[in-house]
Amino acid sequence: MLTLRVISLYLELLLLLVVPLVVLTAQWALALKRLPPERRRGLLPVGCVMFAVAALLFGGEWLLGLSGLAWRFIPLWTLALLLWLLGWAAGILTILDTYRRAERHRDALTGLAIFCFAAAMFMGTILGGFWVMHKAPSVERVGEYEGRTVVETGIPWDGGYHIYEYHGPLVRGSGSLAQSESPFIGELPLRGIDRTLGLDLSAGTVTESRDTHGGMGNDGETFVVIRFADDRLEEQLADWEPLPLPPELERLRQMAQDNAYPIPPDIEGLYWVRDEQNQSDPSDGSHIFDGDRHSYNCALAVYDRESKTLYYYELDT
Repeated sequence: MLTLRVISLYLELLLLLVVPLVVLTAQWALALKRLPPERRRGLLPVGCVMFAVAALLFGGEWLLGLSGLAWRFIPLWTLALLLWLLGWAAGILTILDTYRRAERHRDALTGLAIFCFAAAMFMGTILGGFWVMHKAPSVERVGEYEGRTVVETGIPWDGGYHIYEYHGPLVRGSGSLAQSESPFIGELPLRGIDRTLGLDLSAGTVTESRDTHGGMGNDGETFVVIRFADDRLEEQLADWEPLPLPPELERLRQMAQDNAYPIPPDIEGLYWVRDEQNQSDPSDGSHIFDGDRHSYNCALAVYDRESKTLYYYELDT
């Protein structure tokens, strides 16, 4: 059933876009052939520029992709809008010249040109709009991430953010370096973990901040990563335990990683744990996965000495 739908979609695309474009191109060429040289100044340059813009937009995207690059937001939207406007101009000029210069079957050829123009512009506007919206998200900014210049793109309606290599004002890398529900560039929220941990985190830079809490019971997960330029944070961690993590907390770290909240393993540093369901000693995380529990309400923080990075993961179910 799915295959039949795909075939039907391609047939509609062929009938309502490709075929009308071929017919219009043929009528454009015939109109040029019938026109005297001094009358080609309008139709010829408009058509040639339109084909050149289409080649630059679609062919350029393909060629850039072979080199691991892609158009950025402004050039992609500019080329797409220019192609749309040129399509209108070339189509209208072709219809007018067909009507004026056709020696036989003028009404039939003019009607065919009008139908093909309407079909091509309708399908081209819809399909081209979807293509451009997919290729050029509405949020794009340049900034620093992990010591290098990157381009961040965002799609507000699905909450996704990606970062790509920066290659100038016109193009960027085509392969996403990282993806997050929160922006990579700019000031990200601490989500109150400074109060939870009882630490002053103002000297750090939040590089990742995600929170899925909500709904009934406010269940969800929180994940925050903070980078520091020096060792001053470690002076506040006198009561934290040295790594490695004990087996119960290593299991929690692995659970976080399986849920796309990565805390690096095998690092040198310190850790902190909070288990709200352990009423006798919340700082004891050795009973998080006891068999008689049916939910989790715990948090794990890990500080990596080498990279001077603090990882915080909170789980509520």
